[in-house]
Amino acid sequence: MPASRDDDEDEPWDDEEDDDGYIPCPYCGGTMLEAADYCPACERWITSEDTPAKRYPWWVVVIILVLIATIVLSVVRF
Repeated sequence: MPASRDDDEDEPWDDEEDDDGYIPCPYCGGTMLEAADYCPACERWITSEDTPAKRYPWWVVVIILVLIATIVLSVVRF
C-alpha cells in the first residue's frame, strides 16, 4: 500500500527549508533578523561583543572597598 500524505506529518519539521532570515529573540521570543545585533521588540543586545560594558554588582564594590579600608587601617596602626 503506498504511503499517504498524512504519513509525512510524523516526520520532524526541517528549519532549513523555510529559512527566511528570521529567528526568535532568546530573551522575549519576538521575531528578529538573524544578522541583527539587538532585538527590536525588547531592545536587548544579542551578541556578546556588541553588548554594552557590564557593571559589577554593588556587593562586589562594597567588599573591595571594605578590604581596602581594612588594609589601610592595619598599615597605619603599625
